[in-house]
Amino acid sequence: MLNFKRTEVYATMKRRKFIRSAAIGSTGFLLPWTSLSAKLNNKNINLLQKLVLKDFDQENEEYPAIVQNDSGNLWMFSLKRHNYPKDTEIISAFQYKQGKWNELDSVTKQAGHYEAHTAICGPEGKPIVAWSEKKGDDWLIQVSVMENTGFEKPVTFYTEKGRIINPTLHSRNKNRIWIAWEKLHQSKLSIQLCKFENDQWGEVISIEKENQSCFSPAMAEDKEGNLNLIYGCNQGLHQNIEMSIIEAESMRVVKEIPIAIGGGFRNRININAHPAIAFDRNNRLWISYENNRDAHRMEDGDNYTGDRCCAILSYHGGEILEPESGKWLFRGKNDHKPTFIHNNKGDLFLATHCGGDFVGNPFWKYRLSWLNEELGWTQPETILQTEQKSVLIPPAIGFDLNNNLWLASCLEQRVNKRGVQNHSEIVNACYTQLAIHQYEVPKLTKQESKLNFKKSIIEEYLSSQDEISVLSGHPKISGESMTIDGETYSLVFGNLHEHTENSPCWPAGTDGTIHEDYRFGMFSEGYDFVGLTDHGGSMTEPYWRKNLRLADFYNEPGHFVAIPAMEWTLTSDKDLNDIQHGAGHYNVIFKTVDDAEKFIRNQYEIYAASSPETNDAEKLWKLLDKKQIECLTIPHHPADEVHPVDWNVYNEKYVPVVELFQCRGNAEYPGCPREFNLIRHKTTDFRRAYIDYALNEKKHKMGFMASGDHNNMGVGVAALWVKKLSRDGIIEAMQSKRCYGTTGDKIIMDFRINGQPNGTTVISKRTPQLNIKVKGQSALDTVEILQNSKVVRSYTVNPNESLVFQRSIRDLDIDSSSENTYFYIRATQKNKEIAWSSPIWIEKG
Repeated sequence: MLNFKRTEVYATMKRRKFIRSAAIGSTGFLLPWTSLSAKLNNKNINLLQKLVLKDFDQENEEYPAIVQNDSGNLWMFSLKRHNYPKDTEIISAFQYKQGKWNELDSVTKQAGHYEAHTAICGPEGKPIVAWSEKKGDDWLIQVSVMENTGFEKPVTFYTEKGRIINPTLHSRNKNRIWIAWEKLHQSKLSIQLCKFENDQWGEVISIEKENQSCFSPAMAEDKEGNLNLIYGCNQGLHQNIEMSIIEAESMRVVKEIPIAIGGGFRNRININAHPAIAFDRNNRLWISYENNRDAHRMEDGDNYTGDRCCAILSYHGGEILEPESGKWLFRGKNDHKPTFIHNNKGDLFLATHCGGDFVGNPFWKYRLSWLNEELGWTQPETILQTEQKSVLIPPAIGFDLNNNLWLASCLEQRVNKRGVQNHSEIVNACYTQLAIHQYEVPKLTKQESKLNFKKSIIEEYLSSQDEISVLSGHPKISGESMTIDGETYSLVFGNLHEHTENSPCWPAGTDGTIHEDYRFGMFSEGYDFVGLTDHGGSMTEPYWRKNLRLADFYNEPGHFVAIPAMEWTLTSDKDLNDIQHGAGHYNVIFKTVDDAEKFIRNQYEIYAASSPETNDAEKLWKLLDKKQIECLTIPHHPADEVHPVDWNVYNEKYVPVVELFQCRGNAEYPGCPREFNLIRHKTTDFRRAYIDYALNEKKHKMGFMASGDHNNMGVGVAALWVKKLSRDGIIEAMQSKRCYGTTGDKIIMDFRINGQPNGTTVISKRTPQLNIKVKGQSALDTVEILQNSKVVRSYTVNPNESLVFQRSIRDLDIDSSSENTYFYIRATQKNKEIAWSSPIWIEKG
């Protein structure tokens, strides 16, 4: 018997009930397919019933997990977020018994800050649940087992250095449990592993590599008791899959096996991610993982989180093999999170969450394949088609005593309250409700396998930095510093405009999870800081809570800064013959999580352009003042045809910088270089949307930076000269306009007038002295000096000094007719990558 420490029975709680949905798909939010073409042994997959959780008090239930034991008993667990302002969660528990789903006492005795729960049925058929808990600045892993009186007091794992998250559990042996999780320390991820055996937890061991991160573990124990641990790891800019075989007694790694190295692109980053692993009843080990080889919108960047396909491989006889029919089993345009499941007869199934695409179907679905021992893996079939474009929910599947399949997911429920007199009561948001679907699936043969295999290609293209396109991947650069008036500043690079899966204007799932976005920034772009800016109109309060939690998880001042952020979006009314008052898209960059929490509007949502209190930019800034929220609001793509910015509305305190370049292009002035970075991008007909109008005509003093937008990390980079690498340091550098932007390459730029850096205002009685130093990541072509957004001098860089340009200039006249004079530098490399310094303003002394 597992010797987890017993605790008292939980207090009585209100039990919620599941009710049968009278009309399948009647909500308009979740629409299962009831007629499918999947056939095997002359039997269809049939939807038997759909249940939804009633009386859930509008509190979000998230990320369900279903587990089963050998007797066919089923349990389900989910993360329940309490209504704002509680800012706490519990882990809910449900059991399927005598044909009904019933709610049990929660796994967690007390509410807390919980994330990333997982579950298995362990020895003796008892459910075991593990989760991450945030206590102050510490992140812990908790594990609890269910006994007759409820869930026992959890066992706690912690780390003295770093933070731990995302546990996973495995048990095949009646006397043994395995747990693995991820550890983050100094921007490097490693995997930690522990074994429960002989009624005690053993020593925690670490799986790590020098100068590489290891993450996303999955486990399967073989019949000899050895553990097959599969995981992702980065190699330079790429992400690979490896497997370690661990001897159970000694906990020693006895073999390391490469599974997937590189991928299908010669000039792009290749990503292999989210591995899954399981044995079939013939003791063959099966492996699946995501790969980005089907990415197609390359002009936008790499589309690095979308357009995924999933492989199917087998490891036996000491080799990595694939079915004769080929390895790419799931190619539904956007398959994610492959998940193996056994039924009670030992048959093996594989499911994915499949996101939408740009043509045809923008909504996500679940797809299923199964291993027929005579015929091999079936072609994947859709078992649930939704009308949702939001969060990626991994498959949660189990089988009951009749071997019917149960699939749990989350159903979006809209909250729309309009037409009320009190503006504070107007709501436009959504929350999530648990939904469970039961299916009859084909009965599979028990005949011995006749499958044929062939040796699989493990290593494909693993392009070096020199071979990778400018749209993809940049190495980390550090060590650059400058000293001005006794203060030393360090140069850091990052992205303050990137979306996650929660921004539904992109097809479902293709913007990636919060974890994926931060990790791509760290691994493949060499960023020092990232701000994830999902649209406020789609940001539910529960998702905002998770966003802020994970920003704190990844934030390690001095190594990597994860800064709380969101996008406020007011698109100008197309029916107007001018730009709508207060229109534009602004990234709101918060100084602290406490400031970001002040931006919560109610239990459903955060403030957005749809909120009466913040439905134009002027109201937004007034609200920030009223609530004393320390932040910046950074306008972007101001000259876009659909989303122009109204420069007649401006706030110097909140708008010290502008995103001059992003994936759509450059908004410097009409006809500027890289104005059209995408073929599909169109600019506005309104001349006053461009940045030169804001600087010249309106005399707004704004520094320049760049960033990416949807799926475009690496296409647009913000460069900051900071006093320290921290949230405070980033905000201070932008407030001081001590920043510049590039189209992607990490070009180093130091521009000063009379010894003062870009972004400052200089008092000058005579012709100013300009000092320019530019160091290219690739060969430089030209360096231009612009006065009031017009080129006044251009230098062709000497081929013999192509990486570095340096000049001191004192013969540029100031335009005496202008009341507003500013200079900035534009440097262009031979590969067409560009950098822009922030302006320096001249005032006559």
